[in-house]
Amino acid sequence: MAAYRATVHQSTNYSPNYRMFSQEVRAPVDLVFGIQADQPPASYDDFSMTMEERMKQAYCLVRQHLGKAAERTKRQYNIRVRPHEYHHGQWVLYYNPCKYQGRQQKWQRKFSPHLVVKQLSPVNYLIQKSK
Repeated sequence: MAAYRATVHQSTNYSPNYRMFSQEVRAPVDLVFGIQADQPPASYDDFSMTMEERMKQAYCLVRQHLGKAAERTKRQYNIRVRPHEYHHGQWVLYYNPCKYQGRQQKWQRKFSPHLVVKQLSPVNYLIQKSK
Protein backbone atom coordinates (compact mmCIF):
# COMPACT_ATOMS: atom_id res chain seq x y z
CA MET A 1 0.00 0.00 0.00
CA ALA A 2 2.90 2.34 0.66
CA ALA A 3 4.05 2.00 -2.95
CA TYR A 4 0.52 2.68 -4.23
CA ARG A 5 0.17 5.77 -2.03
CA ALA A 6 3.55 7.11 -3.16
CA THR A 7 2.80 6.68 -6.88
CA VAL A 8 1.64 9.68 -8.89
CA HIS A 9 -1.81 9.06 -10.38
CA GLN A 10 -2.39 9.84 -14.02
CA SER A 11 -5.72 11.60 -13.51
CA THR A 12 -4.64 13.91 -10.66
CA ASN A 13 -0.88 14.23 -11.34
CA TYR A 14 -0.35 13.87 -7.58
CA SER A 15 0.26 10.96 -5.24
CA PRO A 16 -2.33 10.15 -2.54
CA ASN A 17 0.35 10.91 0.07
CA TYR A 18 0.79 14.43 -1.27
CA ARG A 19 -2.94 15.04 -1.44
CA MET A 20 -3.39 13.85 2.14
CA PHE A 21 -0.33 15.34 3.86
CA SER A 22 0.63 18.15 1.42
CA GLN A 23 4.09 16.64 1.17
CA GLU A 24 5.65 13.42 0.01
CA VAL A 25 6.32 10.81 2.67
CA ARG A 26 9.97 9.92 3.09
CA ALA A 27 10.85 6.32 2.30
CA PRO A 28 13.87 4.35 3.54
CA VAL A 29 15.50 4.76 0.14
CA ASP A 30 15.48 8.54 0.72
CA LEU A 31 17.59 8.04 3.82
CA VAL A 32 20.00 5.71 2.00
CA PHE A 33 20.61 8.16 -0.84
CA GLY A 34 20.60 11.19 1.48
CA ILE A 35 17.67 13.04 -0.08
CA GLN A 36 16.91 15.99 2.16
CA ALA A 37 13.43 16.64 3.51
CA ASP A 38 11.84 20.07 3.73
CA GLN A 39 13.12 22.23 6.54
CA PRO A 40 10.86 22.11 9.61
CA PRO A 41 8.86 25.32 10.19
CA ALA A 42 9.84 27.77 12.91
CA SER A 43 6.49 27.66 14.71
CA TYR A 44 3.16 25.85 14.71
CA ASP A 45 1.46 28.87 13.18
CA ASP A 46 3.88 28.87 10.25
CA PHE A 47 3.34 25.13 9.78
CA SER A 48 -0.45 25.41 9.78
CA MET A 49 -0.40 28.39 7.37
CA THR A 50 1.97 26.57 5.02
CA MET A 51 -0.13 23.39 5.13
CA GLU A 52 -3.36 25.28 4.49
CA GLU A 53 -1.84 27.07 1.50
CA ARG A 54 -0.46 23.81 0.08
CA MET A 55 -3.81 22.05 0.54
CA LYS A 56 -5.71 24.83 -1.25
CA GLN A 57 -3.24 24.89 -4.12
CA ALA A 58 -3.23 21.09 -4.47
CA TYR A 59 -7.06 21.01 -4.38
CA CYS A 60 -7.32 23.56 -7.20
CA LEU A 61 -4.73 21.76 -9.33
CA VAL A 62 -6.30 18.33 -8.74
CA ARG A 63 -9.74 19.67 -9.78
CA GLN A 64 -8.21 21.02 -13.00
CA HIS A 65 -6.42 17.75 -13.73
CA LEU A 66 -9.56 15.70 -13.02
CA GLY A 67 -11.55 17.91 -15.40
CA LYS A 68 -8.99 17.27 -18.15
CA ALA A 69 -9.01 13.54 -17.38
CA ALA A 70 -12.83 13.47 -17.59
CA GLU A 71 -12.72 15.20 -20.99
CA ARG A 72 -10.08 12.72 -22.19
CA THR A 73 -12.09 9.65 -21.12
CA LYS A 74 -15.28 11.13 -22.61
CA ARG A 75 -13.50 11.68 -25.93
CA GLN A 76 -12.12 8.10 -25.88
CA TYR A 77 -15.57 6.69 -25.08
CA ASN A 78 -17.31 8.70 -27.80
CA ILE A 79 -14.91 7.38 -30.44
CA ARG A 80 -16.39 3.88 -30.07
CA VAL A 81 -20.06 4.89 -29.72
CA ARG A 82 -22.19 4.33 -32.79
CA PRO A 83 -25.67 5.87 -32.83
CA HIS A 84 -28.53 3.51 -33.68
CA GLU A 85 -31.69 4.59 -35.45
CA TYR A 86 -34.75 2.37 -35.54
CA HIS A 87 -37.60 2.82 -37.97
CA HIS A 88 -41.35 2.25 -37.80
CA GLY A 89 -42.12 -1.44 -38.30
CA GLN A 90 -38.63 -2.66 -37.39
CA TRP A 91 -38.28 -5.55 -34.89
CA VAL A 92 -35.90 -4.95 -31.99
CA LEU A 93 -34.84 -6.94 -28.93
CA TYR A 94 -36.11 -5.45 -25.65
CA TYR A 95 -34.04 -6.13 -22.52
CA ASN A 96 -36.22 -6.88 -19.48
CA PRO A 97 -34.29 -8.34 -16.50
CA CYS A 98 -37.36 -9.08 -14.32
CA LYS A 99 -36.90 -11.48 -11.43
CA TYR A 100 -39.65 -13.97 -10.70
CA GLN A 101 -40.02 -15.72 -7.37
CA GLY A 102 -39.35 -19.44 -7.53
CA ARG A 103 -37.65 -19.31 -10.96
CA GLN A 104 -33.97 -19.71 -11.59
CA GLN A 105 -32.65 -16.59 -13.31
CA LYS A 106 -30.21 -18.58 -15.39
CA TRP A 107 -33.05 -20.03 -17.49
CA GLN A 108 -35.05 -16.82 -17.99
CA ARG A 109 -35.21 -15.03 -21.30
CA LYS A 110 -34.07 -11.49 -20.74
CA PHE A 111 -34.45 -10.33 -24.36
CA SER A 112 -37.76 -10.48 -26.20
CA PRO A 113 -38.68 -9.24 -29.72
CA HIS A 114 -40.79 -6.08 -29.91
CA LEU A 115 -42.06 -3.94 -32.79
CA VAL A 116 -41.08 -0.26 -33.09
CA VAL A 117 -44.28 1.80 -33.34
CA LYS A 118 -43.03 5.37 -33.14
CA GLN A 119 -39.95 7.44 -32.30
CA LEU A 120 -40.77 9.71 -29.34
CA SER A 121 -37.38 11.49 -29.06
CA PRO A 122 -33.90 10.87 -30.47
CA VAL A 123 -33.30 8.13 -27.88
CA ASN A 124 -36.81 6.97 -26.86
CA TYR A 125 -39.10 4.73 -28.89
CA LEU A 126 -42.61 3.42 -28.42
CA ILE A 127 -42.60 -0.36 -28.85
CA GLN A 128 -45.25 -3.05 -28.66
CA LYS A 129 -44.98 -6.73 -27.88
CA SER A 130 -46.78 -8.12 -30.95
CA LYS A 131 -48.46 -6.97 -34.17
